[in-house]
Amino acid sequence: MKRRSRSSSRPPAPVRELTVTARAIGARGDSLCPDPDGGTVIFVPGLLPGETGKIAASGERGRLVERLTTSDERIAPFCSVAEKCGGCSLQHWQGDAYRAWKRSLAIDALEREGLTAEVLPLVDAGGTGRRRISLHARKMGGRLLMGFAERASERIVDIEDCPVAEPRIRAAIPALRELATALLTPKVDTATISVTATEIGLDVFAARKGAVTLDDRLTGGELLARESWARLTIGHELIAEAATPVVSFGKAKVAAPPGGFLQATDAGEAALAGIVMDALQMALKHAPRPARGVIDLYAGSGAFALRMASLAPVRAVEGEAAPLAALDHAARHTPGLKPVETLQRDLALEPLSIRELEGAAMVVVDPPRAGAKAQMEQLAGSGVPVIVSISCNPSTFARDAAILVCAGYRRGPVTPVDQFIHTAHLECAAVFTKG
Repeated sequence: MKRRSRSSSRPPAPVRELTVTARAIGARGDSLCPDPDGGTVIFVPGLLPGETGKIAASGERGRLVERLTTSDERIAPFCSVAEKCGGCSLQHWQGDAYRAWKRSLAIDALEREGLTAEVLPLVDAGGTGRRRISLHARKMGGRLLMGFAERASERIVDIEDCPVAEPRIRAAIPALRELATALLTPKVDTATISVTATEIGLDVFAARKGAVTLDDRLTGGELLARESWARLTIGHELIAEAATPVVSFGKAKVAAPPGGFLQATDAGEAALAGIVMDALQMALKHAPRPARGVIDLYAGSGAFALRMASLAPVRAVEGEAAPLAALDHAARHTPGLKPVETLQRDLALEPLSIRELEGAAMVVVDPPRAGAKAQMEQLAGSGVPVIVSISCNPSTFARDAAILVCAGYRRGPVTPVDQFIHTAHLECAAVFTKG
């Protein structure tokens, strides 16, 4: 007999009807409301600081039933489903107040680690819109739902448009709905469709259970031809490709793998790459002795590595094979670059050692949300003169920064970069120097 876990046997918290007043906006974009029954804090989406509302609370989470007062900082969302959709949680907040809060995420995270730092003004990196989105599709009875999940829920908010997406993606949503309709069957009722806007056209990647059928291939091929998509992939199978989707990283044009990671916006990538390249020029200018080049950790498809290779030899380390292969191919086929060496390694399990880091003029670290604690501990003892730390999570960015500071590194100003405007997601970047 299978033993129940402790969490599954715990009864759900009773639902309480309360009237609460929001004190602040928390790090995940929910309002923080003191519990009038003597608890600590209830997290409630949709309220702004100072607003009062009736909520249905279960445990530490609450659902807004009715807003009773309205803040002067409240504005009308520009998206018709913004109040439900989990894709954007703060469209209803006036711009200056929102930007001050977003910048404070970096300040607060650093303070929790005992660090004080100059935090520069927030970089608005929305650009022309998000160049990659992932849409969830599900059939409910005879109806197709396609969109983003509600906050703290698995329910899908059905969309006909996404105003924060790049214009080509917005225009493709009706065709993506056609694709979702074709992919879903009575036996397979869920799918995820990711779309990336590349220089050549849209790269569409669909994931769902089950084998690819002839109907999938026929419908997918027709849609690609009609909509002028660059590529369509379903699961592990390439359905059709009119042209190889490419993105430019400096001089290099990279054929990114289906569903591969890119920075969310062109403007965000440019802002982060600018920090990296400025640091590299400084590192090369002040390198105390002949260096073996630079190292890019969590290199992905080469957004930083291929730019840096215009000035110095690069060692690019990445855990996934497909993006690393794309990086390697672009490096070998781009004239004028310094040598680029690639290494596939899971850095969370096997970080580069102090010996492997020895002699580098600079190291760039851009890990997933969990951060790079093990790798930072190796970097802290390495003596690498310049380290650029980039993170999509202010909390793990601050934790990793504290490791370097405790080892004697000097921290430059922290740059907060807002690619996911109207959300709680924030990129942070800073340059650390030693010697």
